[in-house]
Amino acid sequence: MSNVYAVGDPTAGNSGTTDSRYASVPPVTARLTRPILLCLTVVCALFLLARYAVLPVLTVRHIVFQSDLELSEDELLAISGLQGTAYWHSLATETIRKRLEAYPLIRKAVVEKVFPDTVRMTVWGRRPVALVLADMGGRSLPVLVDNEGVVFKVCEDAADLDLPVVSGLPATDASLGSRLPGAYAPLFQQLRLLRDKSPSLTRLLSEVRIISHGPQDPQGNYDLLIYLTSSPVPVRAGGTLDESLLRYSLMVLDLLSNQGVLKNIQELDFRSGDVVYRMKEG
Repeated sequence: MSNVYAVGDPTAGNSGTTDSRYASVPPVTARLTRPILLCLTVVCALFLLARYAVLPVLTVRHIVFQSDLELSEDELLAISGLQGTAYWHSLATETIRKRLEAYPLIRKAVVEKVFPDTVRMTVWGRRPVALVLADMGGRSLPVLVDNEGVVFKVCEDAADLDLPVVSGLPATDASLGSRLPGAYAPLFQQLRLLRDKSPSLTRLLSEVRIISHGPQDPQGNYDLLIYLTSSPVPVRAGGTLDESLLRYSLMVLDLLSNQGVLKNIQELDFRSGDVVYRMKEG
């Protein structure tokens, strides 16, 4: 015996009520749904287009280096940190520049993006103006210092030994990339100017010894004791080293040598503007 169930028409209005499951979508909602779906479709399409079509085209494919340093392109690439895939649009040129300039041998770097797939790096190296004996890891080593007073390389080349030695600096640890005390920065600037203006005079400089006025001097003033390759008699001067001082010193030393009295002189003192002879004792 079978049971028969009567199912009423859900749209019938006999009872005056309608099942909510079969309620029609309001017209306003229907009008909004279609544009939203269309926008989502467009956004997804743009994302896929950017991900698989545009971004691969904007991959950095060419890196151009310009440098006056004896570093290979592979070395510069490693220093810059550009490893693996890089995208042109998101490349942080300032970060790369800071990485390059943090390397002791590099004085200045410029990093530029060239649309659509090239990065250009221009690097300028440090140039030595003096040798300094520095305490590095418990050992005293000759290191190269540039005109900014930055220690940037351990001296390994015999050609570097032709530089003047700056001595008398405070005994401090000097790691590569460190900067010597600012009080002595003018001296290294003067050595740079002297080398550029008169390299022949610079080659006559054997040693420049810093003679501090003492820790009680708040200004950090000092004298210079200058040793020339052409004379055993040093020249004492104020904290300024320039071309006119060296030329005047050479003239006076040559005159005293011709007079036969140079062997009795301990040093020449130019600090007052006039030449003062300090004679050897006995």
